[in-house]
Amino acid sequence: MKNNQPILNNHSIHPTAFNSFLPKETMDVVNNYIGDLPQDLAFEQDMTILFSDMRGFTALSEQYNPHKVYETINASLALQSKYIANFGGSVNKFLGDGLLACFSGEDRSLRAFQCVQYLLKELKKLDDNKAYLPCHVGFGLNDGSVLFGLLGDHSRREFTVIGDTVNTAARLCGIAEPFKALMTQTFIDNLHDDEAKKSYAFVERALFKGKREAIRIYAICS
Repeated sequence: MKNNQPILNNHSIHPTAFNSFLPKETMDVVNNYIGDLPQDLAFEQDMTILFSDMRGFTALSEQYNPHKVYETINASLALQSKYIANFGGSVNKFLGDGLLACFSGEDRSLRAFQCVQYLLKELKKLDDNKAYLPCHVGFGLNDGSVLFGLLGDHSRREFTVIGDTVNTAARLCGIAEPFKALMTQTFIDNLHDDEAKKSYAFVERALFKGKREAIRIYAICS
């Protein structure tokens, strides 16, 4: 291949092909916004935030062929992406062996809750599949106000969610045991479903570094 030769040559890409590469929220902004996007474009919105991450996968990655690692991560993330979409959520970004997803609109927390209930069952089945490496996934869920904004510069930009709601969900994910989903009181208060109330339990009060008050933590019952 000659230097500076375009990789795609004369092949064209239909605009809809980018839908699978960009989060739904990003596509909505790009499609609906008239004119150039301002560098500081940001929207405050109530969302349910979901983080997932594989437990102990870094150590496993050192022991196995990269292709095997890739196959396992891809199978796990593909399964998670499928259920998140089925329950009306959107994957904002993949984070190595985990992801960040957003749920917005009516019943957002209930949909996220039900999504994770299914994922805990399906990911255990995937973990039992000898074709893949162990993929012990943990989840963190929170609900509240986030800033959905544009980060970066003209050479590389992306929309993402930031704020305390996001940070707390990430911290819960970080301490969740394999095949466990941890949730905040704020998330629980937004469920509004009697059946869901039978499917979680209080775990503990925890004070995260940098926060002034301890938060109540709940877990989805297996």
